[in-house]
Amino acid sequence: MYILMVRLKVKEDRIDDFIAASIGDARGSVLNEPGCRRFDIIQAADDPTSFAFCEVYNDEEAFAAHTTYSHFKEWDAAVKGMFDGDPEVSFCKPVFPRGDANWDSHRANIVDDPYFASSLHVIHAPKFVQKDKVEAFIDAVSLDGVGSTHEEPGCLRFDVYQNVKDPTEIYLYEVYANPDAFEYHKGTPHIRQWVETVKEMYDTSRDGGGRVGRNVWPPDNWAWSSGKPTW
Repeated sequence: MYILMVRLKVKEDRIDDFIAASIGDARGSVLNEPGCRRFDIIQAADDPTSFAFCEVYNDEEAFAAHTTYSHFKEWDAAVKGMFDGDPEVSFCKPVFPRGDANWDSHRANIVDDPYFASSLHVIHAPKFVQKDKVEAFIDAVSLDGVGSTHEEPGCLRFDVYQNVKDPTEIYLYEVYANPDAFEYHKGTPHIRQWVETVKEMYDTSRDGGGRVGRNVWPPDNWAWSSGKPTW
């Protein structure tokens, strides 16, 4: 898998325009590109001008192909002038799950109704780790991922990605059924163990800039769950 974790900030008066253009690109990517597995759009709850994308492709070649499609070119032209600052893009590989998992977001024959839009709670957060602690951090967070997806009814996915150009940047991509499910997650024994294990592993000289908020697209009734993946 070749994964893009994108963070963007949009001018306040262009939010609706940006959402419309981005949904067009995301829908076109998932429905028309054989190498695009998912293209999730997240809007931060504490700052509606802050967005994040999680784009999952089969490989780097599939991402390169993505940039040749008309829906991407239309998006690229439409959003010029909408950004408040340059987008930040991390090119990543998955480190959890490594075994069997559900990656595809599309589900056939779903009910297409506004009722199913945007009730999930999604965390899109980079973590910066000391160079000599990277493998230990990955081991610890992967154990947390197993606990979260296997033991929590409200945790739909808990993916861990590593920046291929900067291995000390580890992305957490967590999807919960609702904010209450995330609150439940914070009290579990596996998260308590993980917090204790990794507390001295962070590179505190670098800041995160993650996004926590709703799913703009796809809707709630698409395939958000990773299943019960193995490590």
